[in-house]
Amino acid sequence: MRRSTLFTRLCGSASLVCAALALILVFARYDAPAPRWDILAALGAGAVTAGAWVLACRAAPLLGPSAGSAVPGQRAEVPQPPRRLPSPARDTGRTAGAVLLLVTPLVLARLAAGSGGVLSGVVILLVAVLTVKTLGFARRRVSQADVRARLRVLSEDAGRGELHAVRVRVGEPVRMRHLERGDKPGQVSATQYHWIVLRAGGRELKLAAPREEVGRAARCLDGREGWLCWPQRWKLIEAELPAAFVADSGEVLMGLSDPDEARPYLKGAVHPPVADRAVRRLPRTAKFSASVHTPVLGGALLAALLAAPVLYVGPDRLPWALDWLLCALAAASVVVFPLRGLGAASGALPEGVSWTVREESDPSIA
Repeated sequence: MRRSTLFTRLCGSASLVCAALALILVFARYDAPAPRWDILAALGAGAVTAGAWVLACRAAPLLGPSAGSAVPGQRAEVPQPPRRLPSPARDTGRTAGAVLLLVTPLVLARLAAGSGGVLSGVVILLVAVLTVKTLGFARRRVSQADVRARLRVLSEDAGRGELHAVRVRVGEPVRMRHLERGDKPGQVSATQYHWIVLRAGGRELKLAAPREEVGRAARCLDGREGWLCWPQRWKLIEAELPAAFVADSGEVLMGLSDPDEARPYLKGAVHPPVADRAVRRLPRTAKFSASVHTPVLGGALLAALLAAPVLYVGPDRLPWALDWLLCALAAASVVVFPLRGLGAASGALPEGVSWTVREESDPSIA
């Protein structure tokens, strides 16, 4: 895992802006004459900045313990939990990239339509409806609204000085693969869970979070001590409880914990936080992963190359069949190749971290 830098963020943002500009120009200047140098220039700039982003991510410094972190086992004054907890970070870059990929087929349909016609209008309308439904489905699949609502309760209780907390030490990151019967006969479905092990005396507590967050915590906080905090209103929350690990060095990892594991520490009095302690999120990491992003960037590049003849000659001067064929192949490339990248992402673990991989099966198939 490598640390995100200002240069990696600038290159990544610039590539997304260039791609968005190219898509917008198709609709904003749909009647502009060919060749469309404005769109071709935006696509070229996007390719250059995407390549720069890849190189910047590969050259970024390795992620490690933050400066000023106490050495494990070193005796030092124990700070109290803070009153202000940082809100979980939003991955705006990944969200923007996904939205751009999902709307690209609609933009390509508009590009292929040229000056239009009844049949072209019907095709664009159908693709627009499909795009809206796909965006809604994707939003529901990745929505973190419930988790954020739970973590908001934790932050509010911290602000009022009402937290339950216990001293813990950071252990290893764990991936659990839960196997159960699949949708089709003879198939097995695997659901993956990720957590960091926190040790409180002889007990082990699990703090579940997205695998990137767990990987960052393992790299930055291995062996560190701190507070594991729960809200005072935990009885008003069903199922998993919001929790935050606050390292003595100030880094915070927020996630969900098992209520059965937490219950022994929730029966006592609340632990009053302090108002003047500064804490921060874990450092951000450079997002590039070869197995994930090579198919995504390759599909986008192939789509740009397939659409280039339409942009240079113009959809109204190309044969109708060739025009639509090129744009359909370009749309397929930004669907098929990124899906391969997403498949690799589901099985990939952050690099540079020693993971403990466990597996359990549903009793009905064990």
